[in-house]
Amino acid sequence: MADTFLSDLTVVEVGDRQAVGSCGSLLAELGATVVLIETGGAQSVGSNKWERRAAIAAGKHSVVIDPAVQTDVELLRQLIAKSDAVLASGDRQPAYISEAVQKNSGDAIVCDISAFGSSGPLASRGYSDFLIQALSGSMDTTGAPEGAPTPTRIPIMEMGAALFATAGVLAALRARRAQGITQRVEVALFDCAVTMLTTFLPIHFVGREPQRIGNHHPSMSPWNAFRASDGWVLMCSGSDDQWRRVCELIGCREHAAAERYATPTSRVQVNAEIDAIVEAWTRQRTVAECIERFNKTGLACGPVYTLADLYAEPALIHRSMICAATDPAAGAEIRIPGSVFRGSRCSGQTATAVPARGQDRGYVENLLRNRVTPPAAVKGVSMEGLSIESKAPRLPLAGVRVIEIGNYTTAPLAARTLAALGADVVKLEPPVGDSSRALPPHRDGQSYFFTMSNSGKRSVMLDLRSADGKVAFRSLLEKADVLVENLKHGSLARLGFGEREIAQLNPRLVYCPISGFGADSPYRDRAAMDTTIQAMSGIMDMTRAEGVPYKTGISSADLAGGQFGVVAILAALEYRDLTGRGQAIDLSMQDGAAWLTHTMWNAHAPAPVTSTLVRCVDGYVAVESPVDAVEGILGTAGRTSATPVCVEAAGMRRGEAVGACERAGMQCAPVLRVTEVVAHAQTQARQLIVSGKTAAGAEWPLLACPIRLAATPAVVKRAIGALGADGDEVFAEWLGARGQAGDHPADQSSAA
Repeated sequence: MADTFLSDLTVVEVGDRQAVGSCGSLLAELGATVVLIETGGAQSVGSNKWERRAAIAAGKHSVVIDPAVQTDVELLRQLIAKSDAVLASGDRQPAYISEAVQKNSGDAIVCDISAFGSSGPLASRGYSDFLIQALSGSMDTTGAPEGAPTPTRIPIMEMGAALFATAGVLAALRARRAQGITQRVEVALFDCAVTMLTTFLPIHFVGREPQRIGNHHPSMSPWNAFRASDGWVLMCSGSDDQWRRVCELIGCREHAAAERYATPTSRVQVNAEIDAIVEAWTRQRTVAECIERFNKTGLACGPVYTLADLYAEPALIHRSMICAATDPAAGAEIRIPGSVFRGSRCSGQTATAVPARGQDRGYVENLLRNRVTPPAAVKGVSMEGLSIESKAPRLPLAGVRVIEIGNYTTAPLAARTLAALGADVVKLEPPVGDSSRALPPHRDGQSYFFTMSNSGKRSVMLDLRSADGKVAFRSLLEKADVLVENLKHGSLARLGFGEREIAQLNPRLVYCPISGFGADSPYRDRAAMDTTIQAMSGIMDMTRAEGVPYKTGISSADLAGGQFGVVAILAALEYRDLTGRGQAIDLSMQDGAAWLTHTMWNAHAPAPVTSTLVRCVDGYVAVESPVDAVEGILGTAGRTSATPVCVEAAGMRRGEAVGACERAGMQCAPVLRVTEVVAHAQTQARQLIVSGKTAAGAEWPLLACPIRLAATPAVVKRAIGALGADGDEVFAEWLGARGQAGDHPADQSSAA
């Protein structure tokens, strides 16, 4: 009986990108045996994989390969030939490694993670995380509206690509096991970054330019990071009732009745005034005092933790997310993350040791002696997925039925990705619909954000508070393989569908609730938003401008929650197919967001600043070089900010600055605005924004799936339609029945 999600799986990690290392760590956490290839010569820099070796190597087996030694070359060849999966980075690895992978991969799944993938005008460029932030529009969405674009020091694009790559490997392995298909997986950081723009693209599609809004919300106020006497506190208040509670708490009841502040829209228009009113109160109190008072008032809030604060954070400690291991190279203890994957039958493995370089050669040689070559590919199926002698291969999740009950981002993102991989996804909505249906802008009464977030799904309206609705839900659960939801903790249990009841209905079901802090947490009943989770995971600490902590413009905590959901569900399906047993997975957004920061946990001194922003007459340029070197090349007219380091290139346009820096051998990229990203040749060549139609024929822009499978490519072509539009079809297919039930909305308070 398996005691880990994955069993008897061997993975070879050869690429030099940090995304490759993080993908390997996730697979090791899920139960794979991961062999880390370390070279005998100089190793690539820029992705920070080797600068952060201890965190990357933890839980893996290290083998040093010297290309000048024939026995090493033969060992590498055998490892690749007998592995189940190879993790590579074609734009960031030695040439001999690339050659060895190409010649020897045979029936292994090769997952290549690069900056831009294998197609498009930028395919050959090995850009860093910093430059991908610039070119993808992410950097331009972060920071104060009046300030410069703000990069985050968290390798957000590498980590996002690692999560998608892990899901891609699991999907490809599933296709190989079910159909005998061997195929290549490709994940590009740029592709992943574009799919993270979901909250900004709707503005573009209605002809406006998305703008930075700092820590504010586009339609709610007060919503910001406020200074306290000893730090920063994040508070999110959306409704008029919450505004009244804020005014009563801070002793300014007169503002609650003021016409100037009467509606969310009017308050957003005077955000500076609202912020000043709230901050006059928070500055007189400690962070802890503010949090205590805000929580008692029922307001979503959280401290803006520094990375050092995380190490004693009660929820992370309770969930064993801060662990320790000894780094033999430094002879010191380091911090490593615990497992984000907490299942009711098996959980992820936390690394207990960091291997010394090359210490596991004997172990690996013995592994190879006892290992057979992976199963061969199906005859007649080419790497491009073209059928020569047989019918076309099925998508990895063909035949898998998924129920999603979700709002906004986390559960909808997980289910959207499962749909692209072939699952039949039914989105259950209450009579009022998913809350994000109301988010502007709209077209013909339907939200752009909602539509982009829910591609590939069918909508069924169901009232889970009614007797008939509960009967229908039970019937659907009995037919489902997966249930994913992001309701407020305990919502389904209060309706009679707790973890135990669901397991009794369908013992093979994979149940994945995604909440702000997890079901097993001292904060499990707290309201949580993407912004508060970013504050409480260290992301905002690592995203500062002139000392002010900022959330990333992209909803990085929400996105990580959804991406972890995809990986957890695919891993739990592997466990189920091996054992016949489903399980529940307790996913915490805070755990996932803290994982994004973990490679920064062991820095003993601030890293030298090796990147610079250049302000030009038509925007900004990001340069992967220290400011002194950039000033020497461009002859700048002074520095406009210290963090991020920004200099003025008087009279220069972005193209001129990029040309001058490139001629000097510096890697650089323009900081693109979202509208420029959509029109960019790389976006167009990779078809990252596609067109899909609803069942009624309405055409919508949708986001392509960033997981590229050569033989079973993901499909994004169906746009979700009106609320409940697919109910009769779903009930007929799943239950052989027609009709729906229910009149009243379920408890749909979102955790994200």
